[in-house]
Amino acid sequence: MAIVPSKKMIAICQYGGDFDTHDDGSMSYTGGEAYAVDLDENMQLSGFKQEIAETIDSTVDGMIIKYFLPGNKKNLITVSKDKDFQRMVNYYKEADQLEVFIMKEAPPGKTTKKKQPARRPQKTTLQKPETTAMVQVTPIQTSDNNAVALNDPIDIQTATDITPAAVPISANPFPMAVIDSDERMAAKQWENLITGVGQRFHSLAEFREALRKFSIAHAFNFVYKKNENQRVTVKCKAEGCPWRIHASKLSTTQLVCIKTMRPVHNCQGVTSKAPFRAKRSWVGNLIKEKVKESPKIKPKDIATELKRDYGIDLNYSQARRAKEYAREQLLGSYKDAYSELPFFCEKIMETNPGSLATFSTKEDSSFHRLFVSFHASISGFLQGCRPLLFLDSTPLNSRYQGMLLTATAADGDDGAFPVAFAVVDEETAENWRWFLTELKLVVSTPGQITFVADFQKGLRESLREIFGGECYHAYCLGYLAEKLNKDLKGHFSHDARRLMVEDLYAAAHAPKLEAFEKCTEDIKAISPEAYNWVIRSEPEHWANTFFGGLRYNHMTSNFGHLFYSWVSEANELPITQMIDELRGKMMQLIYTRRVDSTQWLTRLTPSMEEKLKNEILKARSVQILRSHGSKFEVRFGESVDIVDIENWDCSCKGWLLTGLPCCHAIAVLESYGRSPYDHCSRYFHVETYQLTYADSIHPIPNVERLMDTEPEDGAVLVTPPPTMRTPGRTKIRKVVAGRIGPSDFLKRQLQCGKCKGLGHNKRSCKEIDE
Repeated sequence: MAIVPSKKMIAICQYGGDFDTHDDGSMSYTGGEAYAVDLDENMQLSGFKQEIAETIDSTVDGMIIKYFLPGNKKNLITVSKDKDFQRMVNYYKEADQLEVFIMKEAPPGKTTKKKQPARRPQKTTLQKPETTAMVQVTPIQTSDNNAVALNDPIDIQTATDITPAAVPISANPFPMAVIDSDERMAAKQWENLITGVGQRFHSLAEFREALRKFSIAHAFNFVYKKNENQRVTVKCKAEGCPWRIHASKLSTTQLVCIKTMRPVHNCQGVTSKAPFRAKRSWVGNLIKEKVKESPKIKPKDIATELKRDYGIDLNYSQARRAKEYAREQLLGSYKDAYSELPFFCEKIMETNPGSLATFSTKEDSSFHRLFVSFHASISGFLQGCRPLLFLDSTPLNSRYQGMLLTATAADGDDGAFPVAFAVVDEETAENWRWFLTELKLVVSTPGQITFVADFQKGLRESLREIFGGECYHAYCLGYLAEKLNKDLKGHFSHDARRLMVEDLYAAAHAPKLEAFEKCTEDIKAISPEAYNWVIRSEPEHWANTFFGGLRYNHMTSNFGHLFYSWVSEANELPITQMIDELRGKMMQLIYTRRVDSTQWLTRLTPSMEEKLKNEILKARSVQILRSHGSKFEVRFGESVDIVDIENWDCSCKGWLLTGLPCCHAIAVLESYGRSPYDHCSRYFHVETYQLTYADSIHPIPNVERLMDTEPEDGAVLVTPPPTMRTPGRTKIRKVVAGRIGPSDFLKRQLQCGKCKGLGHNKRSCKEIDE
């Protein structure tokens, strides 16, 4: 056969149509079905007929092949033997596609009965004793959308993404379907994935994927008539709809070609519910990027978006399983993120000079802990924040669990200012000691720092060991109250517990010894056991009466609630992306507050300005009596206090506890023509506040493509921690913004209506009636 070995020729056949004869004697073909059969250089006529018979689901018996000579549409040439077949191929050897007509010879004594789909009436029909078919040749469309001329040879084995459009699909293949134009916008990109007979794919899997998306884009469902490793035949699922497609592998290649296609539907298409033909894995892959960007997206939101964008209807269970699959596929991303840590830490310090980013691993190279503090946070704390740090922790609801340890400062407007944070495998005394050791490297100051933190989990010992006499440790009042409530033995009613916790808070805030003793005596009246617990709980670390440091009236460590809200949005991301998400939040916070502060027209920050003005109003009712030197006796109502304006002190302790002059001090200052603004802590002035936010945190480029960089020789290959998330929902302590009060953690106990006992109800009461 005269076929160049490097070329392939395709014979595209249509079966079941008729010829029209025109006035000049030329013929044209209409109706029928189109098929594509590839020609091999060693193929004989019998093999060619057999290939056609398999394609059209027929037999070679009675099959006749005819064709037109080039440039001659008036005479049909019959192919009856191999010599005729070779001559036909030689005529078209310069073309890539061959036009042939397939006819079936009628059995003797029987009238030929044509099997063909309905078609429009023809003006003139050439009646033949056979049913014929015709091939339409069109240019081949390549992946770069450049048309290939028919006479240009194409090597099927080397060409990529070849998409010939031999039989174009009707512009409206679903004439009866009504689709909302505002929906299914994302699916429109799939409308032309199937173009017609002659289109090629690299594999049957690629063809099936294109078919699935094509059906979603056009809102119809299909069923497989044949689904084999060599060929696939599919028809529309709607009963009586003629839409059908057949594709099979090309001989001697792995390419798949569409051989037959009826492109028009007569079914309703979309009715009340869009058809959907996809498995959990397919939908999971479709939404993987969405789950990666929004790990907390709810299944119902996934179903809503798929309906809106693709017209796919999913119930809650299907959407949940798809999300689970997507997260399973993202597990590789989670693992890769840990191996990126060395390069990621280098990038942090490279893009933000002066920052500290360090990590450590266990003996098996699995992740242990990561510490991050940006230069802008360090300089902001040292230049503009009070020497006051809040230490706290929050669990991470991530693939590998873990905890986030945080160190947060308070700016001049009483806003939370993130200083440092760490991701650790669990909250232990060892990890807190490591965190504080790293923290000391970045916040070391000449003066003393007050830490507001829990006194458990090794924090009390670690602070004393690492910072020694350079710090004061103020016990978090929230944790203290929780422990009191937990350690109380005996059956106390909810009201009794609430009153004892309220008295504990009052004792902590009491500025003078008399008020502290009164509050503790109130506790003793309810429970001597609770009173003894309070006295033994080291009041010098939590009561204003005895505490030696400055905490500016901040009694709890939940000042880092800002971190909790950020982490809740990002803790399911891979670790490097989660850290970068936190960095982005901090960067935006610093920028926003810097810009906002430029609009302030007062000397103090807004919140402190308001507090000072309230004290100035109260100062109008203060009576001043000169004592001696810089000390003054003042009376406000029934109270009498001593003000020392040179040492910025008042016996009410308000000036010392808040950093703002109290009403007693303001009355004395104004009587001598002094401005109370000059006697406010420098941390509350706008100029100092602006120093806090003077530096910026810079972006880390290409966080998601860090793995493109080859690790250096000898670099540690960090692996994920061995701890995986256990089944069930992770319990996360919810903390509201602001301070924790007595009612924030006390749960009302059941009280029996029969015996008045606690911990059970009337139905479960075991008291025996007398």
